[in-house]
Amino acid sequence: MKKNILILFVMTCVSCLFTSCDDEWSNNNPAMEHIYYYGLGNVKFPGGNELVYNVNQGETIAVPTYFWSAFHRPYSPEVAYYTSSADNLVINEDYQVVDAQGNALTPDTDTGGYSMIWPNALQGSQNVYIKALSGKKGKIRVLTFDPNKEMDVTNVESTVIVRTDRYEVRAFSENYYVTVNIK
Repeated sequence: MKKNILILFVMTCVSCLFTSCDDEWSNNNPAMEHIYYYGLGNVKFPGGNELVYNVNQGETIAVPTYFWSAFHRPYSPEVAYYTSSADNLVINEDYQVVDAQGNALTPDTDTGGYSMIWPNALQGSQNVYIKALSGKKGKIRVLTFDPNKEMDVTNVESTVIVRTDRYEVRAFSENYYVTVNIK
């Protein structure tokens, strides 16, 4: 009988350990309730930033970006996305960032990025539109993280995209850029 009571006691203690602990990444962690993530989907390439889009001269391509959230909030987080080119492609000469109707967008003068708002912090997807003009061929990157900043995968603080008194949005150390080949 003592053995059965001891086994029951141990099983109760172990089950209490599993049921009472909150995972620091769960939706029940108050420290994470107002922290969101913004990035690029990379379903076929889960290892990183390998996703490549191709666009011909004069055409426009939609690049989906994603906002991860488990909540509905009274505020609407604002983030920015960016473009950069190692091939010396020039914005508004070789390519443009446009809206869904094809109107050229102007980057924010403070960050150099393009603003994107996530109403009520709801999880979802919004497209970035890149139009290839009749210019040079080459590659650009669409990024959800400022290309002028350094990201250190060992330092969560370096992944912060925006922080306000109400919310914080972070980038992933992977899937924060895709390549667009302008052909």
